Amino acid sequence: MYAIIDVETTGGSPAQDRIIEIAVFIFDGERVVDQFSSLVNPHKKIDPYVTKLTGISDKMVVNAPSFKDLNQKVLAFLSPENIFVAHNVKFDYGMVRMEFKRMGMDFTRKQIDTVTLARKVLPGFNSYSLGVLCDSLGIKVENRHRAHGDAEATVKLLDIILKQSSSKKYIDIELNHGMDASILPPNLSMGEIEKLPEEAGVFYFKDEKEVIIFIDAAKSIRKQVISFFTKANESAAYAQQQNLFRQIDFQATGNELTAKLLAYKEIRKRTPPLNKTPRPPKLSHAIFIAPDTEGFNHLKVLRIEEAEGEMTLKFSSKNAALKVLNKIIAESYLQVQFSLLRKITDPEQLENFKPSFNEKIEKAVRKYLYKNANFFIVGEGRRPDENSVVWIENSTYKGFGYIYPELTPVNTETLKDCIEADEDDPEIQKLIRLQLRKSKGLKVISY
Repeated sequence: MYAIIDVETTGGSPAQDRIIEIAVFIFDGERVVDQFSSLVNPHKKIDPYVTKLTGISDKMVVNAPSFKDLNQKVLAFLSPENIFVAHNVKFDYGMVRMEFKRMGMDFTRKQIDTVTLARKVLPGFNSYSLGVLCDSLGIKVENRHRAHGDAEATVKLLDIILKQSSSKKYIDIELNHGMDASILPPNLSMGEIEKLPEEAGVFYFKDEKEVIIFIDAAKSIRKQVISFFTKANESAAYAQQQNLFRQIDFQATGNELTAKLLAYKEIRKRTPPLNKTPRPPKLSHAIFIAPDTEGFNHLKVLRIEEAEGEMTLKFSSKNAALKVLNKIIAESYLQVQFSLLRKITDPEQLENFKPSFNEKIEKAVRKYLYKNANFFIVGEGRRPDENSVVWIENSTYKGFGYIYPELTPVNTETLKDCIEADEDDPEIQKLIRLQLRKSKGLKVISY
């Protein structure tokens, strides 16, 4: 039997957010044999974006049963012999498992993700969000973004998948985690691994007192955690640490860039004992783009407090700044521009030469910084209908957040409004530049 489930929640973090609606359909592979759905009182405020997306308000759930009130009914539907199925299953599974954990119960089930299965069995779609798949396959969805409607649509999607000849092979792969329990620390259960999603985010190792002792970012949380324990078993130092690990929490972030930004922020904030705490270097000098009296841009290395023109790259010493400046000049052939500037004596020719000269100077520096000073980086969100947004203004990192493009017009103001402010530092700048170079799924919107 398959237990097809969908939950709506106050937000995107299993550790912090709560379920506000749940629906479960029991499907025997041919027909639905049972179902139930209910609003759930989360005993906390619902994120305004969630209310816009789902239509579920704080007022609607105030008199609804709590998850604790529903737990026996949920357990009956999600019995161990039923396979837990959802579209983006790790999100729903993580939320349900955390609700049971708050009641002191260890909930573990075998899982199938219809996103993963659809990618394998039904290839060729531009998007595998539930809405796009249903539209493409002719599946009628009643009450989109509500638990009952989305769970019912997932049943119909699973029925189509099961009818494909290749489905059994991929279902078997889904059910077999391929994990060797012997790599786990002695006090960490397999259930802690099974709940982890194969998506980008941040994971937190906790000790017996639920104190966070290690944080890391991952392109795939589950794969990274398994890799961590596999490699750790080869380290002599790890033998002294492995008894500390008791629990793993996580936050999905949608993509690797936001995972790394969140992990960096969390490590600075929480200073876990097994992490090396980032220590921003003491910056003394910078490369400035400074115009002369005639309006021609020049590159200068100055102490930061001697600011002149636009400050770009910052350094811990004058020598470090000069080294990069010489590299910029050589790689962009700026010597040619300087030579031409010295040779032109006619005022009119100088004025005509100025725009191209200034543009080349600025582009040379931007290659080491960003192509534009003001832009957003838009990537995949924590759910198929969400996007992450990273904001850079005046070449300074401002923070990141999430937006629902189905509900919110995407423009400069709405992108700014979704940002949670964060601190900039040179390590974050390096991180962002690296991810922009290596990540294909990121879109840059300049303004």
